[in-house]
Amino acid sequence: MCSVFDVDDEAGFERFLDEYGVEHQEEMIFGRRRRPTTKVSIVTGRHGAHQVENAIWHLYLEKQGDAWKPHKKYWSINSNWKKLGQRPEYRKSRCLIPATAWVESQHGKNPVEFRFGRPFFFCGLYKTWGDLLSCSIITLAAHPDTARFHEKSFPMIAPAAPAFVDQWLDGGEDTQAFEPYLHPDIRFDGADLLVQPLHKAMGLEYTGEAQQVNQFIPPGTSQTLF
Repeated sequence: MCSVFDVDDEAGFERFLDEYGVEHQEEMIFGRRRRPTTKVSIVTGRHGAHQVENAIWHLYLEKQGDAWKPHKKYWSINSNWKKLGQRPEYRKSRCLIPATAWVESQHGKNPVEFRFGRPFFFCGLYKTWGDLLSCSIITLAAHPDTARFHEKSFPMIAPAAPAFVDQWLDGGEDTQAFEPYLHPDIRFDGADLLVQPLHKAMGLEYTGEAQQVNQFIPPGTSQTLF
């Protein structure tokens, strides 16, 4: 489950968003360790163009007084790929979530940060609640090379292809074209996925060097401890 991610404003984001014709970049929310139920930036196509909007990172909301809040009964920061066919949002309201890294842990232990060394998009879903948006990140099955760090899932990452981004955001209900992408990939735009161990999941203190995920050796040992 992807539950913490980074949006580093020093990682060439303007150029990255320009490549996909994303408008309203001034609305971007940057920061390390973005948390669930807070506002994050997403890219939608709901107004006829690719544009940055801000959404609560929790797909299902409920009305509490005069405000919309994360629904207490439905923890919905992620949307599992196996249930996408049941979700009208998958057919009608897909989004992309800009990021530079994400954090995972195995049963709350041994947290690590994953990154490609460049910006990328998580594939996600969004809903509208009056003037408010909410979103979730789509999660896939774990990749064989990442299961030792997090055995349950791997986030769906959009390929570095404008044609895919166009099709993902256009809102078309035919989702058959996305089937080949519902499998985890540890390479993005020619870059290998890197992993770096952390002292704490929400912290910025590393306990070892970044390594390619398929070659990772935990600090101080020649054996895999995960």
